[in-house]
Amino acid sequence: MRKAFLYFLVVSFFVLTIGLPQASAKIADGTQQLNYQVNQPDSTNASIANDYFQKPALVTVTNGSAIVQLTLKNSSWITKFEPAGGAEVVNEDLKADTRVVEFSVSDISKPVKIPMKVDVEHINYHHEYTVDLVFEDKSAVTPPAVKPPATTTTPPPSTNTNTNTNTNTSTSTVTKKPTTQVPVKNPQTSDSTPYLLIFVLAGSAFLLYKTRFQRKQGEQ
Repeated sequence: MRKAFLYFLVVSFFVLTIGLPQASAKIADGTQQLNYQVNQPDSTNASIANDYFQKPALVTVTNGSAIVQLTLKNSSWITKFEPAGGAEVVNEDLKADTRVVEFSVSDISKPVKIPMKVDVEHINYHHEYTVDLVFEDKSAVTPPAVKPPATTTTPPPSTNTNTNTNTNTSTSTVTKKPTTQVPVKNPQTSDSTPYLLIFVLAGSAFLLYKTRFQRKQGEQ
């Protein structure tokens, strides 16, 4: 009995989670700018016509339905643009070759199918096809992380109290004065000293010689 009850719980859970249809995401009510992509029909691949549309579009949503305004580039090439219910030209700039169109969408959360035709006379290009406009729910898009501004650390001012700093340069550079050796004067000695000594010696020798000479004369 217990196994049968557990089996019933597992089957019920599987049916409730897998068998029920999944609800599509709803875009919030209000007027907002929504990015979109022009895809090939029933595909996630961008159509070649994606480059003919200016992004984003101005969308006013009310309970899932919306009024869309978007700008067509190369307006003269797009000779047919027919969403369900038709489109109204709100503004046209012949010089810039653009036009703003407005149309209603019953469910903005689903791809919007639009038949269109492109005619480029100078290259003999004439093609008619259907595209899917897929609008992004900006509330489901994670905004990019904002990096904090880089902080710079200013070094503390120099506390060098040396007064011999060079003020002509951008950095505080201490310039040392060259040390000069003050010569110490030696006691002056007379240049005549050697000559005086020779004179004294010569005089002494002369007196000694004279004394001896006179002594010899006295003995004779």
